Amino acid sequence: MSESLNPYAPPAAQITSFPGDPLRSGEILSKAWFLCRKQFVVLTLTVVVVWVPCEVLVSYMDAFVFDEDDIRRSYKFNQLISNVFGVVSTGGVIHVALQYSKGTPAGVGEALATGLRNWFRMSWSQLLSTLFLLLSFLLLILPFFYLAPRLALVDNVVVCEGLSGSAAMRRSEELVQGHYWQMAGILCLQLLVACLPILFYVVLAIFEIEIPNWTLEAGVAVVFDVIAAFSTVWLFCAYEAYSQKSSAETSPRVL
Repeated sequence: MSESLNPYAPPAAQITSFPGDPLRSGEILSKAWFLCRKQFVVLTLTVVVVWVPCEVLVSYMDAFVFDEDDIRRSYKFNQLISNVFGVVSTGGVIHVALQYSKGTPAGVGEALATGLRNWFRMSWSQLLSTLFLLLSFLLLILPFFYLAPRLALVDNVVVCEGLSGSAAMRRSEELVQGHYWQMAGILCLQLLVACLPILFYVVLAIFEIEIPNWTLEAGVAVVFDVIAAFSTVWLFCAYEAYSQKSSAETSPRVL
């Protein structure tokens, strides 16, 4: 394919083929599980290097600075840490998945460097996407559900294609076109994964079990951060499948 026809799509030769129909939800999930198994150590270390100090700081603040009933301040601080530092981990995980799919596995250092290099573009793109989603939610519920799946691949577009801001949002919408319900289903399943920490603490509350100290609580949070990396890889595999389709559709047919 001539890159002038589709400057955003990665070269087709660099993308690992799916064993079956790459657009099937089962194939996308299977590819994500395969990548996580093969790159478990690198993915885990990429997440741990970023999130261990972050979770230690958050747990320390909850234990010694914020009052037990001050949920609002604790939540806002947690979100601040996630928005500032979590981007590095997300970018690194996407890079690990991308490089393995190309056949050139990346190390932890390279993954973190990529996350740092893409920090501003990812932060700006996430902020812009969040503002659009928030505005759509405030105006009408329907536009929010219309936009959320279409903007789900923004992070992948930023890391894999070097776009940012509104350009990354447009590219994400372009890739998801024709796959809205599939992406909506993926996001719903990922929401269930994101609820695992809540379920964990609900179970502890039901059986009146308390985590003995704040350092152990930080360790538990890191475990959930590692689990959340699977959702990032899952979205990457969806991005890869849609990108392959987009490249095939824009390739000139040979007579």
